[in-house]
Amino acid sequence: MSNDWKGAVARRPLLAALGALVGIGAVGGTTYGIFSLLGPHAHKGAYQDLISLLPDRDDATVLGRAVLAGDTTSRMPEVAHNLRRKIGQRPLASVLSEDVAQGRVVETAGWVLPETLARLCELATRTA
Repeated sequence: MSNDWKGAVARRPLLAALGALVGIGAVGGTTYGIFSLLGPHAHKGAYQDLISLLPDRDDATVLGRAVLAGDTTSRMPEVAHNLRRKIGQRPLASVLSEDVAQGRVVETAGWVLPETLARLCELATRTA
């Protein structure tokens, strides 16, 4: 085995190239983070911690309108409190699976939804 490659590859240019790659990655990640927070789909509000669990807020508001269908009572603080307590730090998918397994579903406009998803969509609609 020959160590000729060590002479062909200079250490400083190699370290500079690696540093540049790390820097580009850091700048790209930071830029993505800033645009995701400040971009056109970024929403702020008292219930954003819950609504951000939904993958598509626009679809959630459409579904939320069907869930509300004539319900004009404003009970958002109560709904949000119950959702925060129910979800806690668990992934949304496990909470929704638990709802279905325990028969906690809501039927609306031909859809059968886990109760938690229906309430999240309701919040998204009321805060849109």
